[in-house]
Amino acid sequence: MSSLATLTGSGTAQHLREGARQAFVPSPTKAKTLYISYDGVLEPLGESQVVSYLERLAQGCAITLLSFEKARDRRDVARWLQMRARLDAVGIHWVALRYHKHPPVLSTAYDVLRGGRQAVRWAARHRTGLVHARGYVAALIALLVQRRYGNPWIFDMRGFWADEKVEGGQWSRRSFVYWVTKRCERRFFESAQAVVSLTQAGRQAIARLGYRVRSEMPIEVIPTCTDLTRFRPGTKDATLLSRLGLAGHRVIGCTGSLSHWYLRWPMLEYLAYLVHHLELVKVLILTREDRVRLRADALRAGIPAERLVVTSAPFAEMPRYVRLMDAGLFFIRPCFSKQGSAATKLGEFLATGVPVVINDGVGDSGWLVREQRVGLVLPTAAADAFEASLPLVRDLLEDRTMQSRCRETAETYCNLERGVEQYAALYERVSATARHRWNGGTVA
Repeated sequence: MSSLATLTGSGTAQHLREGARQAFVPSPTKAKTLYISYDGVLEPLGESQVVSYLERLAQGCAITLLSFEKARDRRDVARWLQMRARLDAVGIHWVALRYHKHPPVLSTAYDVLRGGRQAVRWAARHRTGLVHARGYVAALIALLVQRRYGNPWIFDMRGFWADEKVEGGQWSRRSFVYWVTKRCERRFFESAQAVVSLTQAGRQAIARLGYRVRSEMPIEVIPTCTDLTRFRPGTKDATLLSRLGLAGHRVIGCTGSLSHWYLRWPMLEYLAYLVHHLELVKVLILTREDRVRLRADALRAGIPAERLVVTSAPFAEMPRYVRLMDAGLFFIRPCFSKQGSAATKLGEFLATGVPVVINDGVGDSGWLVREQRVGLVLPTAAADAFEASLPLVRDLLEDRTMQSRCRETAETYCNLERGVEQYAALYERVSATARHRWNGGTVA
């Protein structure tokens, strides 16, 4: 693939180009599926929420994965080769295109056209193959395929993206791009053969959009799941505790992003409050964000430098680092678009036996944490809620049954194996309906 030429090192790039030309020939006995993700699978989120599922789904179907990889990740040649080998090992044909960010909107349209060309080529060979579109941009590509060849497709919505852009301050509700995206959203819901929502709250919100969603169309709730064989409880690594300067302290932790939809300043201010009101507490933040800026913001919020550890960890090492934490913390902006969202980190904390402190009003997370008693749900992420929460945080940290309760909750609600079973059943249901229509002389 020509896009591989951008990787650094001519010899390595040539190696990758040659490997990419070795086309994978899907098994003739397996159903054909094109999985489209606008998130790159070289990112931690993509590896967790795309690759982990597909490795298991590939046992029952021949999967082609179309993803868009960011420049930062593409430059890591060793990681690229590792992911290529991992996907090849389970028979997944990986088509990796370059993700473009600038200029806004036009770059996304360009990616859609490039992805659409690849997807239409796939559909020309597999006229009854299933298309699984993860998110809105992927759904645009799926629509191109359906319009050209009539392939059945699943809209895996991941949240209400157009409204996220407005509520995140990136678009105006009166803007042309918002109007176009909402028109596309209507088409997604009305033309897909199935919809997947991460939350029950998101599923209920779909009914209020006013779209002509077919009554017989399945709308499955499949929450963000966690690989329970990787994220599991265990003793804290003494060597790692010592290296990070956390030995002898309670550890309150954050993972992943502290920007965008995450309420950065309320999170840092609440962490500062806990550091000053709880004994022997340190803060551990695992992130790929700018650490210099994050440390400066934490200091401004009131977290002493000696009580803060900011670092990053490769995806494979994340469970080892999360096990150092006595509680996990994240606040997300509560708004309509987040009714359909489920934070990946929630399942990862719970699977590792770590209780959480979160704010209310985001998807199903508040209900789950309260119902299963696996943490604390603040009514708001405002300072007036901090003081009232302090005795509850103390109780949470002292509860000896908390770790097992968190793990049991993850096994029930965030189990990757169960999520894969749901996807596999949905694949078969949609494909069977499409085969029936094709046999009857009509296109799904």
